[in-house]
Amino acid sequence: MQIEHVAIWCQDLERMRAFYEHYFHGQANQKYVNARGFSSYFLHFEQGARLELMQWPQVNQSKNSASTEYLGLGHLAFTLGSREAVDSLTAQL
Repeated sequence: MQIEHVAIWCQDLERMRAFYEHYFHGQANQKYVNARGFSSYFLHFEQGARLELMQWPQVNQSKNSASTEYLGLGHLAFTLGSREAVDSLTAQL
């Protein structure tokens, strides 16, 4: 089995796309928009992973907070190849 992609709902689609392109070197496809107002980007990463960022006005804002967990995506993990690379990116962020 192989995971095909992970999808994340977001409020600011362009800002999220720019974040993953800048800090994780993702390559976004052309923006998809349908007649119902749904829009998304697929980002492709060096090792083959894919991330879909999605936005649709009908999706309610998340009520997640740092102190409370909700059903849904628990976390998304990236590997950078070394502790030094993690420390470098952490300093940038």
